[in-house]
Amino acid sequence: MTSPALSPLAGALTRSGFAALPASEFMRAYRAAGAEISRGSTGRRSFTVEVAAGDVACVLTVQLGRGLNSQECRAAVRRSRGEPDPEPPYPRPIIGGRSHLEVVSREIVDVLGQVARARAA
Repeated sequence: MTSPALSPLAGALTRSGFAALPASEFMRAYRAAGAEISRGSTGRRSFTVEVAAGDVACVLTVQLGRGLNSQECRAAVRRSRGEPDPEPPYPRPIIGGRSHLEVVSREIVDVLGQVARARAA
């Protein structure tokens, strides 16, 4: 069985150290940054990141894009758990590698925590 050919851009990025990361790597980075992670309902390449403070939870639904290491994110603030998934779209950060993913996930989890704590106060 042969692997599908990489596009010229993906090939150039891979040769420069920009490699595709699996969904489990994204989930692990967000979990290490202090968020709760649950597998998404829309397939293997989606998951939910949640940071709570009291009864307020900031939720980020992540759908990994078709592009190399891109994330389509939807954010919401919930007063209690169990509300419907958020709808508004957010930008798609392009992740350059594991170290970049670790930094981005920490920053996003920190912001979600700040929002949850501010809304809980």
